[in-house]
Amino acid sequence: MVPIFRFLIISFFLFSCEEKKLGVIHWSTDFQNLPIEKKYCDSLGENIPWMVRYFDIVWEKNQAVPTAITSIPSNFKVQTSAIFIQRQVMESTPKSQISNLAQKISSLIGNLEKEGNESDVLLLDFDWGKTTKANYFQLIADLKKLLPQKKISSTIRLSQYANPLVYGVPPSDHGLLMMYQTGSLNQPEKPLLWEKSEVEKYTAENNYPLPLDVAIPTFSWSIIRRNVSVSSKKNFSIVFPSHQQDLLQDKNFKQIKFNVFSCINPHFFHGFFLLEGDIITCEKVSKNELKWALNLASRIKRVNGHIYLYLIEEAANGSYPAEWFQ
Repeated sequence: MVPIFRFLIISFFLFSCEEKKLGVIHWSTDFQNLPIEKKYCDSLGENIPWMVRYFDIVWEKNQAVPTAITSIPSNFKVQTSAIFIQRQVMESTPKSQISNLAQKISSLIGNLEKEGNESDVLLLDFDWGKTTKANYFQLIADLKKLLPQKKISSTIRLSQYANPLVYGVPPSDHGLLMMYQTGSLNQPEKPLLWEKSEVEKYTAENNYPLPLDVAIPTFSWSIIRRNVSVSSKKNFSIVFPSHQQDLLQDKNFKQIKFNVFSCINPHFFHGFFLLEGDIITCEKVSKNELKWALNLASRIKRVNGHIYLYLIEEAANGSYPAEWFQ
């Protein structure tokens, strides 16, 4: 008989090892930096699973169409394929046409995947609400029938995680909790990407009825805000990554706070034409905040589940050293 203290030590060791299971999310449509990203994954651990965005579904010319279709490198194993679905797709597609949409998605995935190297999981990235829940949940059910060899996962926003009775629970095999974008663009005084107190508020209860993986934010962005008089006009844009070092050295900007800059000369900035007075706020999650998020994610994720680093494209460029997650 194994002494109880030895059993507890062994159990604790196994549980601790289980908590360290990491994965990575690749959201770009190209793989030009794949060797660097693979090397980064090797430094995270062995057999790191990849989640790769295959394509987006958007609403154009009164129909749902795929766009931003990726090209998977040969001999590259994707454990989870992901598709992003624009909100208008679920709002505008008649319920009678959801099964046709599921068929199109299934066929396109089949065209992208080589025989013998198919993904094990399909993630649907969609932020559902009252007007879209019925169509979205039906799409999941239809895809489960069409792709019985795959597990179906759904992204779960923090608000959906905290309020399952209000939002409903998707009929997926499991979900991916997105532990970021805690703020609102309507509240510019608060961080949009990450605020620890908001994460704590949304995750106070850990009883979500769906097994979960968790994604933590290993990326940065800059939010461009412009004062406009017409309320319907879009007055913000988001740039990846934050380019904060560029802003510090650019004479076209005046630094207002540590991470806030004002444009003083009209010019192009990473594809956006800025006007005088435009405000740019740079946001990035710190090392200590990520370590805290990693520990919280370890308590939330399902048994044998993964904590995904989103996005590997930025994590691998040196902004988020692998030792932060070990």
